[in-house]
Amino acid sequence: MANLIIYKPADRCLPDNATHTNRFEIKSESSERMYRVAQKKSTGSWGCSCPGWVRNRKCKHLIALGLPCYEVPFEATLKAGE
Repeated sequence: MANLIIYKPADRCLPDNATHTNRFEIKSESSERMYRVAQKKSTGSWGCSCPGWVRNRKCKHLIALGLPCYEVPFEATLKAGE
């Protein structure tokens, strides 16, 4: 399997916390809200703070980034973008 590379704006990177790594913010396409995307340290799965993820464990933000939904572990390389 090829390694997925995610380019994230440097000004939207967030520091790791006790439970999550690879944290960054993305802007909603339909409002001015910002959502956090992060990888869970304990399982390697990705999540989002948007209502779709919170309710259903699936969201358009993860899909747009090429990341799996439903708390499936997945490794990706994050690089600073513009």
